[in-house]
Amino acid sequence: MSKESKNEILIENIFDKIGGSENIKDVYHCATRMRLTLFNQDSANLKELKTITNIKGALWSNGELQLIIGPVVSKVTQLLKNKLTSFKNKDDKVNFKVENNLNSTKVPIWKRLIKSVSAIFGPLIPFLIGVGLIMALEQLLLRTGLVHNPNKENAILGQDYNIFDVILNVISSTGFKMMGVIAIWSTVRYLGGKTPIAIALGLIMVNPILPEKGINLFTIGSWEVALKPFYSTILVFIAMGILVAYCQKLMEKYFNPVANFILNPFLTLLVGGLLAFFVMGPIMGIVENSLLNVFNWFMNWPLGLGTMIVGLTWQPLVVLGVHNILFFAAVTDLSTTGRPSLFLAAAFAAAWAQMGATVAVGLKSKKTIDKSAAFAAVLPGVISGPTESCIYGVNLPKGLPFITGTLAGAIGGWMIGILGVSLDNLAGLGGIVGFLAYTNHLALAIAIDLLSFALGIVITYFLWKEEKTEKQLAIKTTKKLARDYYLNQDTDFSAKKLIYYLKKVSNRKIKNKELISNILLWRKKLIDIDSNLEKQIDLFIEDLLKEKYNAELKKEIIIKLNSIKSNRQKQLRDILKSLFIFNKQLNKLNPYTKEHYKLLIKKSNLQYSLNKTLEINEEKSVKLFNKGKKLIISKDPGKVEIGELLIKTSGEKNLETDKVKNLNLEIEKQNVKINDSYINLSIETQKYYSEIEETLNKMEKLMNESLINYKNNYYNNIHYLQIKENQIQIR
Repeated sequence: MSKESKNEILIENIFDKIGGSENIKDVYHCATRMRLTLFNQDSANLKELKTITNIKGALWSNGELQLIIGPVVSKVTQLLKNKLTSFKNKDDKVNFKVENNLNSTKVPIWKRLIKSVSAIFGPLIPFLIGVGLIMALEQLLLRTGLVHNPNKENAILGQDYNIFDVILNVISSTGFKMMGVIAIWSTVRYLGGKTPIAIALGLIMVNPILPEKGINLFTIGSWEVALKPFYSTILVFIAMGILVAYCQKLMEKYFNPVANFILNPFLTLLVGGLLAFFVMGPIMGIVENSLLNVFNWFMNWPLGLGTMIVGLTWQPLVVLGVHNILFFAAVTDLSTTGRPSLFLAAAFAAAWAQMGATVAVGLKSKKTIDKSAAFAAVLPGVISGPTESCIYGVNLPKGLPFITGTLAGAIGGWMIGILGVSLDNLAGLGGIVGFLAYTNHLALAIAIDLLSFALGIVITYFLWKEEKTEKQLAIKTTKKLARDYYLNQDTDFSAKKLIYYLKKVSNRKIKNKELISNILLWRKKLIDIDSNLEKQIDLFIEDLLKEKYNAELKKEIIIKLNSIKSNRQKQLRDILKSLFIFNKQLNKLNPYTKEHYKLLIKKSNLQYSLNKTLEINEEKSVKLFNKGKKLIISKDPGKVEIGELLIKTSGEKNLETDKVKNLNLEIEKQNVKINDSYINLSIETQKYYSEIEETLNKMEKLMNESLINYKNNYYNNIHYLQIKENQIQIR
């Protein structure tokens, strides 16, 4: 199957799982994620989206549905947009437009703000990657002496540099200088304004007619406010983009069509240009300068603490989808001031550490499909830096690998800070390509990044276990039972439960019906209390029902409740101890579960080989069929005959090869062994669960409390392997 066909199927699957194409309000993409805003979020089935082939993860973030697709996300997103355009044209003859979601009332304002920032910055990433790589290439060529710097003082064309050096310098330097033009385009596009006029205003703001050093307007302290082109800056363009988009909409609303056609671009460019240079430029310049000073102060914390925090938090920020904001702050600092970036160097090290954790999962996994998925997820990151496929495809679903990768990233970030390793250019988002960003610390950067990668592998390999044991899971459930019902304490559990709810009562929660209901419930379950305490509790409850709160009475009641001891509490503690002892005996299940798991792994690996073989056979058949079709179309008798033969061969070749037959035979044999093993395992697991169930029945009688949720948890713990492999249903 061709890549185009696979992408077509992927898009159709996405439509099917989100409530159809008509449910899409907004779509764009960043480095690895497709970001969708839906009219009706309830129509999206997140669980089913995660099962789609070629989607490495799916999550909701800041009102957006984010689908982690990987490096091919731009192609898939464009295909989706094309389909949306086609659907719209068929329905109402209008083109699909990306719409903003700023007026949504369902999403909190801070989430809408983060979503807007991500939507504006997302389209800038491919531009910055391209520009950064060109700059890195120029630096590499300069260092090797293959090109020369045309900006060198007193350099003469033809002697010190040639015309190629000039053109390469123009290509590499223009990108960062024009960064703001892309920012204003993206802002106005997102807000639904007229992008051609926005681009024109952006070009006015970077016009080289103004001297680059600027014309000094006034001074605030040591800060000079100057009139100059807005090279290598972003904030002023975003501010102007917001202003322009809303002003354009106002003009469209209140001007008649003829006046709007003439005055809209005229006023946007004239008034917008004046505001940019004399109002927004100076204001946003002060804001940007202040933010960059704070940013650099943080990065220069002693003992590498600043960079360690970056290394520790960078991957969690990627999960939240807000890393782009800090990334652009670092890029702005690098391009505006020319200061080498510790931040980006620490972020790159953190990415290597997370990739190392994924490699460890691949090395330790026993199933071929898991190994293949892990190593495939690492490849894009190793080349160019994005770690979303590692995070969502492997590390985050497994839990601990994400944490160990983050810890290794903190160590890598700390080493960056301690040794002062910073990058001088922007080249990709990390990975091998990211090494081109270093000029003075290349060897150290490679060493630290590879060490972070190795730490991610080692820490994850030794701490992460592919399979949890029934004993571990059951002990965890027993601890939760003891914690929830205070079974390790001398005070009666009903008194402790009542104390728990009483402590929640305050003037703010005095009308909380659910809280009052729980207090009444556990008041009824109290035993062995004196009449005085009983009256005090009833009085406190009466006051609550009248919306009165007596804090002093509450304190007195809690003190007395803590002194309540009971015979049933002693019995419960003894039963709990016996339950912990029995949990430890669950390790006797290990031989049965290990044997069963080995058989399941072997079947899984055989099935993986079979699927791969079928896929290869199918591709060969399709190629033969297509080739035959082309020959038939030629109408040449000789070619037509060959074409018909190829089409016939493609059908005969089909899927029945010796390898396929042998694999199917092996899988059938394995199924027989699995069935026998399953019967033996089921007998043992049922035996252990029955004993735990009997113990919980005793506790239920003593407590007069249903423990059905804990019974279900124990059932799931003991039958963990069968549930995981979909042999029985979870309770």
